[in-house]
Amino acid sequence: MRAKILSSTSSFKGVTYNTNKTQNEKGELMRLRNFGYLQDTKEIGPNEVKNFLIAHSNRNSIVRDKQFHAMISCKEREYTKEELTDIAHEWVDKMGYGQNPFLIVFHKDTANNHVHIVSSRIDKEGKKINDSFEKIRAQEAINEIMRLNPKQEAKKATDALQEFSFSTKAQGKLLLENLGYKLKEKDQQLELIKYGSVQGRIPISEINQKLQFYELDKTRANQLKAILDKYSKIYKTDPIPLFEPKHGGVSDKLLGYRSDLGDFLSAKFGVQLIFHGKDAKTPYGYSLIDNANNIVFKGSEVFPIKRLLEAEGKQQAYQTDKSNTIDLIGGKVKLRSAFNDFSTIQQGLEHHSLRFDRREGDTYLKTSQGVVSTKDILQPNQLQALEDYLNLSGEHSSGQSQDEFDLIPILHVANDEFDLIPILHVANDEDDEATHGRKRKKKRSGDNEINR
Repeated sequence: MRAKILSSTSSFKGVTYNTNKTQNEKGELMRLRNFGYLQDTKEIGPNEVKNFLIAHSNRNSIVRDKQFHAMISCKEREYTKEELTDIAHEWVDKMGYGQNPFLIVFHKDTANNHVHIVSSRIDKEGKKINDSFEKIRAQEAINEIMRLNPKQEAKKATDALQEFSFSTKAQGKLLLENLGYKLKEKDQQLELIKYGSVQGRIPISEINQKLQFYELDKTRANQLKAILDKYSKIYKTDPIPLFEPKHGGVSDKLLGYRSDLGDFLSAKFGVQLIFHGKDAKTPYGYSLIDNANNIVFKGSEVFPIKRLLEAEGKQQAYQTDKSNTIDLIGGKVKLRSAFNDFSTIQQGLEHHSLRFDRREGDTYLKTSQGVVSTKDILQPNQLQALEDYLNLSGEHSSGQSQDEFDLIPILHVANDEFDLIPILHVANDEDDEATHGRKRKKKRSGDNEINR
């Protein structure tokens, strides 16, 4: 989840930009708050909204650029317009604009769902709302709403590192990088950097000490060898280079590789297949992160890369189950939404494409990071209703074998915080500020109405 502060202006052009989206059916006005007499008006024109904000802001004659314009976006369609609106409303409160007039507009014209917020930087007393370090505070507020504490998150990352078995320092760093950290060695310590600042540190001596106790788990290595041998003949193994996105195209910075086989292994077994290569050429090696058993394997310890890339057979693309794109936080929100926001359980589960697994009498929600017990999410009456529905339909069960299910990591939710560190995905949305700039010179003809 990403929060971005956009440019300020003196004329509240953000209103025009966003209402134009609604009139072109590329956006939808989701919320209008604290607009006084306009709240009771069924149809409001953009000029009325702008004039209200200007009149409100004229309480202060010193501040020149009085518009507050921000965007909150998620990865692809991870959150619905309703969920994003609720998140944005809470974010507005945390940023200090909750008592001001503000509007929230949902945009659906890019690959990533996002909302825009427009308000005034002047409060009801005529004072400028505090904007110190607002870009940093903007992301911190999102983290807090999503129940993420960067320092605590880094502490959990270092604790998780201690639970893993690995044979090289590079593998230890790979684990941390896979959790979204940039790493820097300084003063015999490994700094964990996220959100632009150091969130934690690990003495390099601790990592080196762990390496002395590494011993290859031959039994698990043979199990993974059998899995790779079987499924490399079914799913495509070709490594596809991934480049860092940039505005207007793609940069030449290689982020890594993905493959259909890797997507399958991650979704089915919680095993991450990570290729190593340079300049987008054929990878020279790979690693396996076995989250179910907390082990990092060198690919050469399990299955030769030559055999992996040259696997014969009728290979097919792996179609990712939509439920596997739901992270822990998203899964919790969507499962509760299925009960609270729909007429029937069936409608809610189908709308959110939720999938479940059953084991020893318990029901588990599938997420991108493993499975989580529904007992940690739902109330007792909701649990019973879910069980009754699944017993009747069976449509939302994955039908996995017990052996395969045993390989999937089980996650736990306690005191409303997730034990496994959620991976934050930063949405590389089209730069709406740039889009705004391209249209800034266009004059709007007429005062079309906004329908709420």
